[in-house]
Amino acid sequence: MRNFLLILILTISSLTITAQDIVNTKDNQKLNVKIIEKTRREIKYKMTDYEDGPVLTMSNSHISRIEYRNGVVDLMGNQNPRKNKPFGINAGTAIWLSEEGGMFSSTLDYFIVPQVDLEINIGTDLDDGYYFSAGSRFHLNSALSDNRFTPFTGLLVGTQFGEGFIQIPVGLNYLSKPGFNASLSLNQMFFFDSWKATLVELRVGWRFKL
Repeated sequence: MRNFLLILILTISSLTITAQDIVNTKDNQKLNVKIIEKTRREIKYKMTDYEDGPVLTMSNSHISRIEYRNGVVDLMGNQNPRKNKPFGINAGTAIWLSEEGGMFSSTLDYFIVPQVDLEINIGTDLDDGYYFSAGSRFHLNSALSDNRFTPFTGLLVGTQFGEGFIQIPVGLNYLSKPGFNASLSLNQMFFFDSWKATLVELRVGWRFKL
């Protein structure tokens, strides 16, 4: 009977020790913790080997995933490729539909959240000069989405060969798991001197973690 009680106590103790949450950080650490609270911005926890210690906090931006003691895994939205690789470098070409000619362009962009990226563009038609634009594109996906294809629209302002314009793109973006990025869009240009034009733009590039 005494041996049975000893085995029972050891079994319960073992289950207590192994029943823990595991926090995987983005710098490849694994922390055995007891999570007390999780909010949109942070988690509050105690270390399992020091549960009488203080309550600690960690920003969700430092966490790659949480493995809860009940087997549930929270990927913290990191399955979204636009959250995993927010910084992009792209090059492309645009063809005018309303007139002859086209342009070459290069772009730097950054996803501040998986649905919204900020971008800066510079381009030329190799004849009349350069154009510059900056603005934002709004991708139709959720923070937890792992979709590789996302439709988007946006709003940019800039100057082309000395003429100011507003640009509204509508298109489709693709992002592969390794980071290859491509987008095809139809763009309506509204110039400040009251004329407008339409162009089709194709971009390809690569996205990076920061």
